[in-house]
Amino acid sequence: MSLRFALLALLSKEPNSGYGLQRLLRGTLSHLWDARLQQIYAELARAQEDGLVDVQQVDMPNRPAKKIYTLTTAGDDLLDGWLAGRTDVYVPKDALLIKLYCLDRVPREPLLRQLGERLEHFEGEIDRVRARLGQVSRTDPSQFGELLTLEAALVRAEAHVTWCGRVIEILREAPASEQFTPVERTA
Repeated sequence: MSLRFALLALLSKEPNSGYGLQRLLRGTLSHLWDARLQQIYAELARAQEDGLVDVQQVDMPNRPAKKIYTLTTAGDDLLDGWLAGRTDVYVPKDALLIKLYCLDRVPREPLLRQLGERLEHFEGEIDRVRARLGQVSRTDPSQFGELLTLEAALVRAEAHVTWCGRVIEILREAPASEQFTPVERTA
């Protein structure tokens, strides 16, 4: 999936600015997608060139004009086609797993620190998702999709917490003779 479809999906709910879209993706919808502001504005510019969004400038007192993006009919049609199409299976790209794969070459303490940071991140994510779940109606059909995505985010975060805790425990309990050490390189 590309950032384009994530942005079109958000704009299908309501017109928004690039900054507003980033706030959504970093806030209440952080479980769906992540993108830097520069990426968002670059994709919005391409979508405008392709006729998928219209832009209206809103004058702001004491600030530059704000651009509000709205889906065009072509944008709606493209999004509908994508929504009806097949979705690829999610394939993660995880640098920490690559490091674990090369465990015999990785210094122990930095790896444990990274695992601890990941554990803390996902513990916080559990709290954030549960708080958001408490705000979403379980009886309002218009919020059912958000409810389902939050449920998926909660399961994923809980699995990460369990996994990180288990790996940290395994690495800390390994006898000294079985501890991994970085491979010495010869010149």
